[in-house]
Amino acid sequence: MPGKMDIKSFAEAIGVSAATVSRAFGGAGRISEGTRKKVLEAAEKMGYHASFHAKNLGSKHGGSIAFFYPELYTDEPDYFINEIVIGINRTLNHDRLFKITPFDEHDERLLAGAREQMLDGRVSGAIIISGTAGASSLISLAQKARIPYVIIGKSTPNSTNTIDYDNEYGATLAGRYFRETGRKSPAYISGHLDRPKKRGFAAGFGVEETQILEIQGGAGFKYGYQAAETIYHKNRDIDCVLCANDIIAIGFIKRATELGLAIPQDIGVIGFDDIAIAKNYMPAISTVSLHLRQLGVSAGEMLEAQFAGIPKIPNEVVRCDLIIREST
Repeated sequence: MPGKMDIKSFAEAIGVSAATVSRAFGGAGRISEGTRKKVLEAAEKMGYHASFHAKNLGSKHGGSIAFFYPELYTDEPDYFINEIVIGINRTLNHDRLFKITPFDEHDERLLAGAREQMLDGRVSGAIIISGTAGASSLISLAQKARIPYVIIGKSTPNSTNTIDYDNEYGATLAGRYFRETGRKSPAYISGHLDRPKKRGFAAGFGVEETQILEIQGGAGFKYGYQAAETIYHKNRDIDCVLCANDIIAIGFIKRATELGLAIPQDIGVIGFDDIAIAKNYMPAISTVSLHLRQLGVSAGEMLEAQFAGIPKIPNEVVRCDLIIREST
């Protein structure tokens, strides 16, 4: 019966592998357009597209909520994700299992596994951090499979159910603050998927992007630590720094202090995200708050609303705020 059909049964019925079904719905992986069309048309005809989660939505204890995000290999905890998870976990109905599922953007096998979770009925709803090709494929799958989903970050064209945050505006606040407090020579330590931050920082400081020294960073402590070395030895005129996240800012301040630079007298430092440790570090980190826990709460509420029968919810943008502490 269609209502009991899982991915393996459906694949056998149409003469393909479960991996092929996963790729057809996910919009990624090596598969011809002819095969993709065959799978999707068969799913529509057999009712498979609606049956993955239908049996779970009406059940108080059915299925699980999957939180998908691209894993950053920094050998450090992902504090950005941790804060969002706290918000989600406080909001969801705990009659369903909440499963945290990182994926490797460059490993098609792991992405296929994530897609199969949704296709075989294990997932009743999904929350997905956007910004990568892998995330886009998971969003596309959720849409095609009619699984309730929420996007955190930039939405895809014509998508709904999205919680976004305005990085560019937050960085503008940081640049404006440095300019208005008399700083003259800015630098930006970059991270992942955050080009709008540099653009906003330059606009707030009142200069062209090319006038902002950019030091390539990443996501972890060591990138800030290394950036402080670069500025100390090569760019001693820099008097203010915007860091792509708070952990980079902490790494920067630690090494700058070791090198004899006074924070904030010699260099003012602003981080990004406002993770919990930012206010407890010494000096306490000035930062752009993305209200990460509120992002998680909003995402959980948006998903629960879909379970309650509201299929499409207008997109929401969570406001960024500049939090001034001791590092500036």
